[in-house]
Amino acid sequence: MKSLYLLLLATLSLSAHARPPAPPPWTLDIYGIQMQKGELAQDGDFDDSELGLQFGYSTRLGPKWILGARVNYDYRRFDFDRTALFDGALETWSHRQRVGLGFNAIHLLNQRWSLILAPRVQWSAAQEASLSDGFSYGLLAGGMAKVNPDLQLGVGFSYLNDVKDTTFFPIILVKWQISERWKLDNPFEPGFSGGAGLELSYRWNPHYEFAFGGAYRSDRFVVNDGAVETQAPLAFLRWSYFPEGDWDLSILLGYRFSGEMEWDPNGSGRRKQNIDARLGVGASLAFKF
Repeated sequence: MKSLYLLLLATLSLSAHARPPAPPPWTLDIYGIQMQKGELAQDGDFDDSELGLQFGYSTRLGPKWILGARVNYDYRRFDFDRTALFDGALETWSHRQRVGLGFNAIHLLNQRWSLILAPRVQWSAAQEASLSDGFSYGLLAGGMAKVNPDLQLGVGFSYLNDVKDTTFFPIILVKWQISERWKLDNPFEPGFSGGAGLELSYRWNPHYEFAFGGAYRSDRFVVNDGAVETQAPLAFLRWSYFPEGDWDLSILLGYRFSGEMEWDPNGSGRRKQNIDARLGVGASLAFKF
């Protein structure tokens, strides 16, 4: 859920200062991720992949307000050896589902400053667990400043009442057009790269772009006995194709460094287990209309 909040803020920051021409109001993103098989402690295998889509709408109301909404669904498949995970105490599951709904409002104070408010609700649950038990909600608030025509900076905070856990953390955003071809900003495609971290991109020509970056990924959801969270830092390479039309395609190669799975069982303390580093590939297809 953290990555989805940062995705939303990154998208909003780009919209807040880009007036003409107006982009199409509707967006649809479809993405997929396949990770290499890894290992848990005691040499147990761990394998996962993910498919998802995101549908959004954004509109400007007068000169001072931008309003929008997004709904998303993704399905993450798991395959692991129960005997190698928490000594067999945690039941296996084949997948987890996640459904989210978010709203956003941007108020343009002047030519330099804008304020952002974005509440969100989400349901995330593994197989056999109830989606209603995986309910979480949160709020993002922040501001963006246009330092100069090529540089925008933003700060804010995110409060998340997540599945059996509550977090509060600050957020820093940057959009820096270093030169005509080079740009540093937060990645905002859903999927493997996601909305957190930083990305340095090079626009080869109007149709092709190459980029590399890094981020930190976490995924928390309810299971039959408590909640589970996977988390790991990652680095990625991205190649994107922008044809003549309102769609684009991105292919990604990523490396998730050694991370961990955390289990927060009902009625007892948290337990953690390491997951080996792994390679992964991803693809994202975006439409605007």
